[in-house]
Amino acid sequence: MTVLSARFAPPGPEFMHRVSAAAWVEPGVLGPEYHVLLTPARPRSAENMEHYRPGLLGIASGLGLGRPDEPYRLGLGLLLVRGIASLDYGHRSSTLNVPYPETWYPLAQRWGRVHVAVGLARRELGGGLGADHEFLSVYRGRRAR
Repeated sequence: MTVLSARFAPPGPEFMHRVSAAAWVEPGVLGPEYHVLLTPARPRSAENMEHYRPGLLGIASGLGLGRPDEPYRLGLGLLLVRGIASLDYGHRSSTLNVPYPETWYPLAQRWGRVHVAVGLARRELGGGLGADHEFLSVYRGRRAR
């Protein structure tokens, strides 16, 4: 597995406004699949996407994620408590709250498994599930080369 922790520490709460989170449910081979996708939010006018890279890689590192083609197990990184979904990404005093559609939370809690991905490129917001799939397929295509 790719070791990110040596180079990228989990960012603090001051970075969280720079992260966009999307959660959704879709049918899978063995039943419903629950997903969370973290990407950069819109950059400030004086910033480019490279300003986001260390923080996003720090989140991936704290979650124990590696490259898209590597297996991982998130373990206790996703906390589902009293209607709040929160990612414990390894920072000592901060978690990342995940907004979710109405059906996502109770089903994710019942099934106990969620796919988490961190993308380093900006994705268009408001495009729905189709836009998230397109983002992931393009991103996976880049990594496969």
